[in-house]
Amino acid sequence: MASKNKKPGFFSLYFSNFKLMLIGNLLFSVPMIISFALVYGIAFLLKQTDNMLIIGLVMVFVYPFFSGITQITKDVVAGGNKNFSALESYKKGLKNNFKPFVAYGIFIYIAFIVSYYSIVLYFKIAMQNTIFFVPLFIAVLIALFLLFVSFSLPILTVTFKLEFKYYLKNAALMAIGELPLNFYIAVTSFVLVSACITFSFLMNNAVLGIAVIILALLLILPTGISYCAVYRLYPKIEDLFELNTEDDFPTTPVTVPTDDEGNPIVPEISSKDKDGYVFVNGMMIKKSQASSTEYINESD
Repeated sequence: MASKNKKPGFFSLYFSNFKLMLIGNLLFSVPMIISFALVYGIAFLLKQTDNMLIIGLVMVFVYPFFSGITQITKDVVAGGNKNFSALESYKKGLKNNFKPFVAYGIFIYIAFIVSYYSIVLYFKIAMQNTIFFVPLFIAVLIALFLLFVSFSLPILTVTFKLEFKYYLKNAALMAIGELPLNFYIAVTSFVLVSACITFSFLMNNAVLGIAVIILALLLILPTGISYCAVYRLYPKIEDLFELNTEDDFPTTPVTVPTDDEGNPIVPEISSKDKDGYVFVNGMMIKKSQASSTEYINESD
């Protein structure tokens, strides 16, 4: 497991698995191109090519396929330099996580649209009345929180089998609990995107500049942005949830209160509540599994 031994460096791990990343980008590029073409075609017919409400729909159509990208980058970080098939990993991500990623696409679209228009509106009003810098500041904080949620949400989804609401709850907790890491991911992702845009401007030619941006979208940015998040957050998830990466999904011993003789104190579970979830040792598990879980004596 990459995080338990000496973790490879950020760039070392990325470039040693660049072929996998490239294949992942190429696989993702197909639905991305179709989504852009479809949405832009609709916007063109409606003469609304500058309308963010319509252009932003690209996120709804393309985000379900981001599950394959997340699976690849997660497998890269979890396995270190272990070889695997990018195609099989991508297909696994789609098969296991397509439906929740459809919901995430809608969630991220709504979050983006509301945040964008709120910030633009309050900024314009604040230029006339400084008291509106307060709601502007709040809108920016909410936008950052939603951005940080979007960092961990895909990783949690390809790693765990949970009910939908628990993905959101854990992502919200990590958005706040891992604040320094989330800021670091935001900065590194911004630097990556800025580097691609800057390189396009250095072409001193509009056609070449656009070509550079398109190539970056098709070959680098999707897995690059995902990798920035997974590299920082997945090892943290390993530590918090004590993952066993040999399995498709985690199993873990958990810490529970013990009596004076060191025996675990496990509350009786009624048939009514046995299918509910409990949060134990940083992980959501079914109550019906609690009695058969391997326990760790807190007094050790």
